[in-house]
Order: sequence, then structure tokens, then C-alpha cells
Amino acid sequence: MDFEALSKLTSKQRAFLTHYLGNGQDGTKAAIAAGYSDKAASKQAYTLLNNPNVQAAWKEMGEVTSSHHAIVTEIREQYAANIASIFEIQEFWTKLVRSNKDENGDYIKLDARIRASELLAKNMGMFVDKIEHSGKDGADLPCITLNFIKSDTTINNG
Repeated sequence: MDFEALSKLTSKQRAFLTHYLGNGQDGTKAAIAAGYSDKAASKQAYTLLNNPNVQAAWKEMGEVTSSHHAIVTEIREQYAANIASIFEIQEFWTKLVRSNKDENGDYIKLDARIRASELLAKNMGMFVDKIEHSGKDGADLPCITLNFIKSDTTINNG
């Protein structure tokens, strides 16, 4: 794509279009962000959106965005096929915990089985990592402040 229409826009028009497409298509905000005055932003946005050059550039950018979206979706799908799901991970940990031997018949070390059981239990919410304390009905706990005063007086017990 050669971006012929986009190259015909002024820098302010390109900035407007970029902001317009990036902000959910709010013309007034895009005009202000592109450097047009606050007072005339709404009218300027209307004028720009009806400008044939801006419309052609918008179409070009839309085609690029659609193409980009398709590429990103394809890449995500390819990587997703190679990433284990949480269920596959849990199944793997469970097999480690329950079996003494791996697929080759070799013994699985006890520490690996224990670690797998810890990860599985943690994943299932069986461990509490943080405990919050509060008073009755969720109120703050009372706080007692102790002030220590250093004294030069010696107490004799004698």
C-alpha cells in the first residue's frame, strides 16, 4: 500500500485522523489533540471528516488497521496452540504427584513430586498467602500507642 491519500494531508490533518481513530472516533477531542483551537474544534472536526482527502486517507488507514488486526489474530492463534492451558498444566502436575515413574520408566524424584503437589494445591487456592485482620464487622482494630520516657532517675530497691 502506497498511502497516496495519506500523503496528501497536511501534518495537522494527519494528526487529527490519527487521534480520531485512536480515541474512539471523537472528532472534537481529536481536533483539539491535533492542535486546532478548543472553540472551533467541533466545527473543524466536521469540516475535516467531510474533506475528501481525509476520507480517502481514513479508508487507507482502515485497510491497514484491518490487515494488522488479521495478522495479530493469526499470530495469537498460532501461539495459543503451543501454550498449555491451565487444565493441561493441572493434569501434568497431577500425573507427577500420582506417579513414581515418568514415560521412560525412570523414577521421579520425591522433591519434584512434592513441588508439583504444592503448585497444584496453590493453583487450586488451598494455600493462604495473605491473612488480613480486622475488628468486628470489618472495622479497624484498635491501636495502642506506648510512649517510653527515658529517665535519669535510678530506682533503689533497698
